[in-house]
Amino acid sequence: MSDDLSTSAPPKKEKDKNPRDPEKWIHRPMKHYRQGRDPFAFRPPPRFFELADHVVLSKRTLLGYDRLYVFWQAIQNLVHVPGSVAEVGTYRGGSAHFIASAFAALGGADVPFHVFDTFEGHPEAAVTERDPEQQPGFFSGTSDADVRAYLSPFARMVVHKGDILEVLPGFENQQYRLVHVDTDLYLPTKVCLEYFGPRLSSSGVLVVDDYASFKCEGVRAAVGEFLKDTGAFQVWDMRTEQLMLVKR
Repeated sequence: MSDDLSTSAPPKKEKDKNPRDPEKWIHRPMKHYRQGRDPFAFRPPPRFFELADHVVLSKRTLLGYDRLYVFWQAIQNLVHVPGSVAEVGTYRGGSAHFIASAFAALGGADVPFHVFDTFEGHPEAAVTERDPEQQPGFFSGTSDADVRAYLSPFARMVVHKGDILEVLPGFENQQYRLVHVDTDLYLPTKVCLEYFGPRLSSSGVLVVDDYASFKCEGVRAAVGEFLKDTGAFQVWDMRTEQLMLVKR
């Protein structure tokens, strides 16, 4: 028998059944939930996929099913919480459409909803040295007329065109139950947190998109500065690059 082991098959690597890598923590394929055959109550139901497919497959949103499901779960807990809804950075209107549809599906009625965007991409003055991966004009492939038409089925939806740095200081004071901040930038995120944070209802939710994105360093910096000076929120890392703040 030859003692040359160079052609021997390498030993099989044992599957790690308890991985430390967070990227390997979720195993169950989404198709099981889409087909409606999953026995667990708190997993994506077919109705979620109906609403999510509408905005994802039409390319009305850059958010995937995982991020949209974060909103679905939040809304399940917010239907009886008082306040309006706001989204800053709606782009083509898909995430706003999904959120409004989810409130109608889970709560049985439209909710007052304010949508903000420049509809011309990042304003030059909003991009700072804290945003090295961002450029003025990013996300300009949209228009307010198109988004207004797309969101017109929701009678209580109001679309606001303009730079959020200029719009919020004079905006009407009100209470909010859900706020979605998706600006990708340091200054707009900072301003939104400072404005909406105090106006969030008890148990209200503020979702900051792209918190964990390597392209959005400014978002992370703005959130860190905001949370450093307040203990008013529970903080949830959703493992979807989103950070969820829940008002105590």
